[in-house]
Amino acid sequence: MALPLIAIAASLVPDLLRLIAGDRAGAVAEAAAEAVRQAAGTDEPAKARAALEADPERMGALRIRLAEIALEGARVSAEREAGQRAAELDALRAALSDTQSARASMAEMLRGGSRLAWGPATVSSLVVIGFFAVLILLVTMPGGTGSLDPQVASVINITVGSLGAAFAAVVNFWIGSSQSSRDKDAIVGRLQEVQARHVQEAMTTLRETAPVPLRPVSVLSLPRVAEDRFDACLDEVLKAEGGFVNHPADPGGATKMGITRRTLSEFRETEVTDEDVRALTRAEAREIYRARYWTPMRCAELPAGIDLMVFDFGVNAGPGRSVRLLQRCAGVAADGSIGPVTLAAVRACRAPDLIARLAEGRLSYYRGLEGFAHFGRGWTRRVDGARQAALAMASEAPPLSLAA
Repeated sequence: MALPLIAIAASLVPDLLRLIAGDRAGAVAEAAAEAVRQAAGTDEPAKARAALEADPERMGALRIRLAEIALEGARVSAEREAGQRAAELDALRAALSDTQSARASMAEMLRGGSRLAWGPATVSSLVVIGFFAVLILLVTMPGGTGSLDPQVASVINITVGSLGAAFAAVVNFWIGSSQSSRDKDAIVGRLQEVQARHVQEAMTTLRETAPVPLRPVSVLSLPRVAEDRFDACLDEVLKAEGGFVNHPADPGGATKMGITRRTLSEFRETEVTDEDVRALTRAEAREIYRARYWTPMRCAELPAGIDLMVFDFGVNAGPGRSVRLLQRCAGVAADGSIGPVTLAAVRACRAPDLIARLAEGRLSYYRGLEGFAHFGRGWTRRVDGARQAALAMASEAPPLSLAA
């Protein structure tokens, strides 16, 4: 099993992780890894990730394939769980039916005057008397069972265990069987309700993981358009971030083009100095922004203008917070992960309205921060600048078509 390739698949369709964890046969994991392998054309995780990030069209096709795999895995899992619950329900019904049949047979023999009808009552009486007699004997025995020979004590323990099981069976036969059929039906009904609820949850999962119908786009122009939009959004972000700063009130410390010392260290996988931050090039900053913000937040799949609002806030306050704000503004569950449901909800919104809601939500977040008194004016200007640029992008976005 190619675990690194599965990690790439899970980053594109997070619901795969839950399905892979519950798939003992490993079919979902194998299918996901094979889909990544075919899309990227390599087994090496680093090369596969680079190939996908460099080709948005290929990444989009892979995401659709992974969503199909997740859909099929969820369907199989739901069917398997439904079968298990049905088997448990049948077993319970059979047990209740057996008990009811035994009681009905005894009643029939009583009506016919058969002496065999007294058999269950006689056996039950002997079991109850024997159980309590042994119990009283053990309680009143001087010194308890500790003073007895080990073999005798072992026999007594076995006897008590057997009588206990027999006593439980007697109680279940007489008291359990004397319950009305309405009570039994209620038990079965509750199990059916649980089964129906689980099936409904499974169907919800299927709907959540289903791929969103894609709008018709130009296959030839998609990669270039995505790159142009990324560069346009990055230009707006860099206008707000500026050059090298090392403000003592900024917890991020040394920063250049919005890239903090910690972020640069994580990207290079080695500790860096303030001077390393000062020497950061635009080309490296561009790759950092793509890898840490643009791609994880799936900005290339968002409508023009919305991509800038999500991207800029993610850079300033974190990708998770930006995605959750987008989901709240679009009216879907704010789980911090953009999937088919979020994309469909965003595309159903009017871009100017959604941009306005994102701007207001971002300002509300800033107003709740302790540093608003010091940085509030700059944050407000940044939000207003991003809003105006986003509205311009949304109004200038060309309609997508099949033409190249």
